[in-house]
Amino acid sequence: MSSFSELYSHPDKFLEDHLINTSKIIRNYVYEKNVEIIDKDTFLKTVTIISLCHDFGKATNYFQKYLFTENEIERNKLKTMEETHHSLLSAVVAFYLIKNEINTQDRKGILLPFIAFLIVKNHHGDLKDIFNEVILDEKELKILKRQLNSIDDEKLQILNKNLKNAGLNKDLTKSLINEYIDNINSELRKVKRELRKLKEEQDISIYLLLNFLFSLLIDADKTEVVVGIDNIKRPEIKFEDQFVKAYKASFCGEENKINLLREEAYKEAVEREINIGQRIMSINLPTGLGKTLTTIAFSMKLWDILYKHTGVKYRIIYSLPFLSILDQNSSVIEELLKYNGIYPSTEIILKHHHLSDVKYTKSNSEFEDEQAKILIEGWNSEIIITTFVQFFHTLVSEKNRTLRKFHRLSNSIIILDEVQSIPFKYWLLIKELLKAVAEELNSYIIFVTATQPLIFKEEEIYPLVDKNKYFAQMERVEIIPKLDCDITLEKLSEMFDLSDGRSYLFILNTIKSAQQFYSILKTKVLNDEIIYISTHITPLERMERIEKIKKGKIKFAVTTQLVEAGVDIDFDVVVRDIAPLDSINQSAGRCNRNWNGKGKVYIVSLIDEKGQRYSRYIYDRILLDITREILSKYDIVREQELLKIIEKYYHEVSERMSSSEAKKLLDAIYALKYDSDDGDMCISKFKLIEDDYYKVDAFIELNEEAKELWQKYVGLKDIKNLFERRNIFNRFKADFYKYVISIPATAENMPPDIWGFKYVNYDSLNEYYDKETGFIAKGVIGIW
Repeated sequence: MSSFSELYSHPDKFLEDHLINTSKIIRNYVYEKNVEIIDKDTFLKTVTIISLCHDFGKATNYFQKYLFTENEIERNKLKTMEETHHSLLSAVVAFYLIKNEINTQDRKGILLPFIAFLIVKNHHGDLKDIFNEVILDEKELKILKRQLNSIDDEKLQILNKNLKNAGLNKDLTKSLINEYIDNINSELRKVKRELRKLKEEQDISIYLLLNFLFSLLIDADKTEVVVGIDNIKRPEIKFEDQFVKAYKASFCGEENKINLLREEAYKEAVEREINIGQRIMSINLPTGLGKTLTTIAFSMKLWDILYKHTGVKYRIIYSLPFLSILDQNSSVIEELLKYNGIYPSTEIILKHHHLSDVKYTKSNSEFEDEQAKILIEGWNSEIIITTFVQFFHTLVSEKNRTLRKFHRLSNSIIILDEVQSIPFKYWLLIKELLKAVAEELNSYIIFVTATQPLIFKEEEIYPLVDKNKYFAQMERVEIIPKLDCDITLEKLSEMFDLSDGRSYLFILNTIKSAQQFYSILKTKVLNDEIIYISTHITPLERMERIEKIKKGKIKFAVTTQLVEAGVDIDFDVVVRDIAPLDSINQSAGRCNRNWNGKGKVYIVSLIDEKGQRYSRYIYDRILLDITREILSKYDIVREQELLKIIEKYYHEVSERMSSSEAKKLLDAIYALKYDSDDGDMCISKFKLIEDDYYKVDAFIELNEEAKELWQKYVGLKDIKNLFERRNIFNRFKADFYKYVISIPATAENMPPDIWGFKYVNYDSLNEYYDKETGFIAKGVIGIW
């Protein structure tokens, strides 16, 4: 008798090889984790069973025939047959094996067989409303019987023997599985009674457990197939705060007030006593006080202490709201690593967002396209730098692709920078989820901000610096509200003596108003002194213009809010169209950052030609009203007063804003309602960022590089294989998107649609694109 069953999971791989290697990978993941969500023994037994039987249904003759049929028409026909699908049969087997193996009678123990069933059944797709999963109809039961009967007896015997040798504690015979199929509906009905209790009990840990196990299986499964078991070992690296200390010593800034305060804040944070039982922390400092290096230094110190205490190598997940500051911060961390003799390969530090390069390096080797994609999307790195969208849509999701990296949230030091960017409507949701991740998945959360929102109460967060001490010493700027009356853009251009030698930054609320104001202002100043920035300018030009500002070459800038958070630019005067107070504070951070004299921040209320306030088009009315009420009490707000004022603002927001959406989403999470056909609130409806208007992507053929990139892009259509086409595009995707902007979908002058993008070619550039203000949006109705 052969040692292999001669059953295959993939054309070149024995079924038992795939199952056993997936089990080895998933157990390797488990060994490096230390979590509270489930006891270690139950955890190990559960992942062993689901990994060893997740593709058991591939043993059917239907699937084996499909796998080796070369005729494409016949193969597609077999693929659509329900008998060829393997997940449901595998899920039934997983249900009973877990039920027989796990004897705990708490809620998790009772639900664990069903969780295994759901995970295996959906491991090739997304999660759904669980109440649609707790009954199998007669057709499904008959298909299961046909699938079972088609399995070759001798091959099943060999497969069973190999799986038992790998850790399965049950003989999988046809008679036993037939019994499983006969009784599955009876068992699922019992489960249904337990599921009805979930929403009332509000136990978020069941959601975490299901996502955690689902994530482990789909990540191990994909990794085994594409990357292989030999490429999952983590690098031998240890972090410590001395890395930052050595790096900081390499550049000595002048001994001025701001640098002395930066150093004081840095020392306070890294010398703070660490209680590893305290899992929610904050670094709350005024803008410009070096939060990035301070945060990284503390995180590395915490990493070192946790490693010595537990033997677990934590991952550092650094999440930020905007790509501009993501690139900026990742560059700093890469330089820090290099200075300490660590080559920043992708296995050490990974930048992950929707425009990331699909390149993955490990030691001296670079991985192939599909392998690189799997490693990147699985967050196989020690430091992951990512966006809020990637992070929070991993935390709240039904999607296979995003949940795959969910298990990386365990045993992690999670840094949430510029945390004030999280919309108020999600505060309650984020609080409950982060608290559960910290406690159940054994992780640590660090909030980093100049304006700490009341997501957690003050007594629930361990401060790493004394925020009052630093805010009290700030004298860089004064905020001057000018809100007694609304003014037009023309009036705004007449408010200031632009020849007074100071530099001015004007931050407006809409692209349209910013373009119009720029056109007015440039008639009053020299052309080489003024610059315009918005999302209607290509990312390439945005970065070039920001660099000009940093080098002091620009005296006047007109921008939208995209410069508010984390963009390291500095002006003598900032003028801001009214916005919620936390946004105003971020805008103030672009004024006199380095404390040269006293900067001025003016708050105005701008109206359009119809007399409508631009602010009302894009911000919540309640947030604006609270801001007006607070600022109306002051002629001048000194920087020392900002902390007290912002805390009052957040208190008012918490009192007057509704948390109903967060509560509905939490109810969906408690009830495991991942998706819904009936229009009810469900997990799939979570969306961190709401678009203010419907947009489409346009490629702007700005220069010779853009021409070459476009030709490479359109050349992809000649490649028939979808995976090859995608892999090739991934190689130049980051460069390609330097020329892509989002434009209003209702523009009358819409560029032609070519292969998924609106395309503005070089010869017709002047018709669609102004080289100073970007896309020329004609006839757009509504705000933009």
